[in-house]
Amino acid sequence: VLPCGAGKTVIGIAALASLGCDTLILTSNVTSVRQWKTELLDKTTLDDSDIGEYAASSKQVRPVTIATYQILTARRQKDDEFTHMKLFQERNWGLIIYDEVHLLPAPVFRMTAELQATRRLGLTATLVREDGREKDVFSLIGPKRFDMPWKTLESRQWIATVHCAEIRIPLSAPEKQ
Repeated sequence: VLPCGAGKTVIGIAALASLGCDTLILTSNVTSVRQWKTELLDKTTLDDSDIGEYAASSKQVRPVTIATYQILTARRQKDDEFTHMKLFQERNWGLIIYDEVHLLPAPVFRMTAELQATRRLGLTATLVREDGREKDVFSLIGPKRFDMPWKTLESRQWIATVHCAEIRIPLSAPEKQ
């Protein structure tokens, strides 16, 4: 658990590089898929042919594959099989990185924790959920290993100093609602 800008992606990349195994990276959206790929190409010796994007527009499974939680849990109709999940269950993943791991306890996404992997790494800035199920993350992929509050990182100048300002504006009763 690290605040925004503290290097969660770099930690994931370091784990991937250190282990040198087939890796699945699960993200919350296609923008994140592309950001992960850009960072992998920039910070590793991997090239484009090593990295697969598995999303709505592109379905490539490669030694390092980046997919969204949504695509893995998608199906045409309620009674259909989860065909994408089946494909990913057939592969021997050495590492699965759960980006935005706080999403994992959601009923539809928690099934992604059933994917077999030798190792699992969850990354998030906020291990908080409105439904109170954040502790489910630990039973799904393992215990929290590290947590650094943003104030600590700010005081050590590892992240930018936060400046907050409250701006009050008049709103009508319907706007307030």
